[in-house]
Amino acid sequence: MNPSLYRSVMGGNVAELRQHKDVLDGELTPNRNTVLHVAAEFSHLDCVKEVLEACPSLLRRRNIKKETPLHTAARDGHAEIVEALILRAKELETGELESGWGGAVKEMLRATNVDGDTALHMAARNCHLDLEAKYLKVLESLQKGLRYWNFLDSSDVGYIMRDSEVDREKAEEIMRATKVDKEEVEGIMRATKVDRDTALHMAARNRLENENRDSYLEVVKLLSKEDAEFQHPPNNFQETPLYLAAERGIMGVAIVDTLVETNKSLLTYSGPLGRTALHAAALKDFTGQSTKKLLEWKKDLINQADEYGWTPLHYAACNESGQGSVKEQLAMDISVACITTTNKDGLETALHIAAAHGHVDVMKELLSYNPDCWEMVNSKGQNALHIAVDMNRYSVITYILGMSWVGQLINQKDYEGNTPLHLLIASDCYADELWMHHRADHHAFNGKNMTPVDLVWSNLMEERMSNFAARYIVDDTFLDSEFKACGGRNLACNAHVNLAKLKKARTHANQKRREAERKEWKEAIEHSATLFQTIIIVAALIATITFAAAFTIPGGYDGNKGRDQGMAILARESAFKAFTITNTIAMVCSVTSIFLCLTGMFYSLSVSNEDRDHYLGRYLGAVGLIIVSMFSLMIAFIAATFAVLAHAIALTVSTCIIACFAFIGYIVELGKGIPRCQKN
Repeated sequence: MNPSLYRSVMGGNVAELRQHKDVLDGELTPNRNTVLHVAAEFSHLDCVKEVLEACPSLLRRRNIKKETPLHTAARDGHAEIVEALILRAKELETGELESGWGGAVKEMLRATNVDGDTALHMAARNCHLDLEAKYLKVLESLQKGLRYWNFLDSSDVGYIMRDSEVDREKAEEIMRATKVDKEEVEGIMRATKVDRDTALHMAARNRLENENRDSYLEVVKLLSKEDAEFQHPPNNFQETPLYLAAERGIMGVAIVDTLVETNKSLLTYSGPLGRTALHAAALKDFTGQSTKKLLEWKKDLINQADEYGWTPLHYAACNESGQGSVKEQLAMDISVACITTTNKDGLETALHIAAAHGHVDVMKELLSYNPDCWEMVNSKGQNALHIAVDMNRYSVITYILGMSWVGQLINQKDYEGNTPLHLLIASDCYADELWMHHRADHHAFNGKNMTPVDLVWSNLMEERMSNFAARYIVDDTFLDSEFKACGGRNLACNAHVNLAKLKKARTHANQKRREAERKEWKEAIEHSATLFQTIIIVAALIATITFAAAFTIPGGYDGNKGRDQGMAILARESAFKAFTITNTIAMVCSVTSIFLCLTGMFYSLSVSNEDRDHYLGRYLGAVGLIIVSMFSLMIAFIAATFAVLAHAIALTVSTCIIACFAFIGYIVELGKGIPRCQKN
C-alpha cells in the first residue's frame, strides 16, 4: 500500500485520504487489507465514510484471512464503524434489488473467514456485547430470505599491490608500460596467483588505514582504468574486487565509487555464498553511501537473495548500525520490506530480523517507509512481538507496546495458537509491561487448550518457572485469585492437576521463594556491613573534627577583663557566624549518621519487605547525611579562613577560590552519581 495513503488512514487524515480516492480500489497491504480494512482497524469513522463513498465495492473485499472490513471492526469492538458499514450495505442493497440483485447486508453478515468465523463470532469471542446485540437485531430483520451473492474477489604485480606499504611508484611504472606493449601489460594485470587473485583483488582487499588510504585508492584507480575491459572474475573464494571493497564498509566507499564509475558495463559483483556486493555493503556500511552507489549502478541487486534466501535488506536489518543501508534500499524500492527469507529456518521479513536482534532504530526506519509491514508473520505464524519476546529483546517489546497497532499483535496467535503472552511465561524476559498491558488477554487459549495463566500453573507444578514468571507473576495475590480464572478446558481431565495439588504447589513455591529471598538478603547484609563500617568511621572523624573546631574557634577568645571576657573575639563577624552554623550542621549530621547505621542493624535480622525498606532507608539516610556534613565542613573551613584573614584580601580570595574548586568538583561528581543510584 502507498505509504502516504496508509499513514493518512492510520492517522485519520481525511483531507490527505481524498487525494488518493482514485486509486483506493487497488491499494493493498502485505496481508491484502484494503484501505477500508485499515480505516476500520484504527477506528477512524470519517475515513470509513469517505472510503465507502468513494469506493463502496471495498465493503465486500476480503484480506488474506478472508476477513471483510466488518470482521476487522467487530474483532476490535468498533461499534460506530460496524454501524456505518451495515448502513452502507443497506444502501447498496436497495440499488441491487432494483436491478434484480440483492442481499448485500446478508452477505456481509454471513461472510466467514479462514477459521469459519463470522463477524458475530469475533464480536462474541472478544466480548463486544454492544456489537453482538446490533448484529442480532440486524439478523432478525433479514428473515425475509433475500437472495445474496458472493463477490470474490596476479603474479608479481599482485605481490606489489598486496604489500602493506603500497609502492605507488612501482605500480605507476607498470602502468606506463601500457604505452609500450599493451598486450604484455594486460597479461600482467590479469595474472593471478594460486587463489586466482588479480592485482585489483589485492588492492581492494587491503586495509584502508588513514595513513595509506589515498595510496590504495590511487592504485585501484590505476588498475581499474587501465584495464577497464576486464571483468575481474571471482577468485577461488568467489570474491570479486567490488565485493571486497563493499565489505570494507566506510573504509571502502571510495573504492566502490571508483570501481563503479570506471567499469560500469563489465564490472562483476558476486561474492561467496551467492551474495552480491550489496549484501556486503548492507552488513558493513553504516552510512549507506556504498549502498546508494551500488543501487544507482544496478538497481536489481536489491532483490537478489543469497544461498540462504537472504536479500541485502535482511542483512542490513541484522546490522546494529544498518539504518543507513536500510534507508537507501527502501528509498529505492519500499516493497523489499515485505520480501521474506527462504531458508530452512523459515520465512522472515527484515522487520522480524531487526526485532530478533533488538535493533529498534532499524525497525523505526523500516516502518517509516513501509508502515504496514508489521502485519506480516514468519513461517511459524509469529509476528514481531512474538519474536521479540522469544529472543528476550526488552527494548523491542517496549517500542512495540508504544505503537498504535500493538493491539493487533499482543493477542495474535501463531500456528500453534500461542500469543506473545504464552511465550513470555517461558522466557527470561522481564517485560512486565507486556503482561500488565490493558489489551493483553491472559486467558487466550493456544493449540493445547492452555491459557497463559494455565501455563503459569503448569510450570509451577513442574518446578520450571521462568525468571519472569517467578518474579512478576507468581505471588500470593496471583495464587489466591488467578486459579478461579484459569482457562477451564483442562480442569475436567486427568492431565490437569487438582486443587489440592495446586495448594501444595503454592506452599512449595512460596517456600522456595522465601529461601531465595533469605539467601539474597543475607548476601546483601554481608556486603552492606562493610559499607556501614566505612560510614561510621568517616562520620566519627567528621564529628571529632567539628567538636574540636567548636572550642578552638578562629580568632581565639577575649582574655581581657570585662563583660566579653572568654567570648569569641570574632563573634560579631558574619563570616564567624557562618562558620559556627555550618560547623554545627556538620556535627549534627555526622552524629545522626552514626545513629542511623547502628539502628539500621536491628532491621537486618528480618527478611520482611517492611524491614528491608527500613534498613535500606537508614543506609541511604546515613550516606546522605555524611555528604551533607562534608559539604558543611568545607563551607565552615571557607568561612573560618575568611574570618581570620579578612584584612589580607588577596590571600583570603586565593584560599577561598582553591577551596571552591574542590567544592564544585564534589557537586559535579554527586550530580553524576545520583542518577545512577536512581536507575539501579
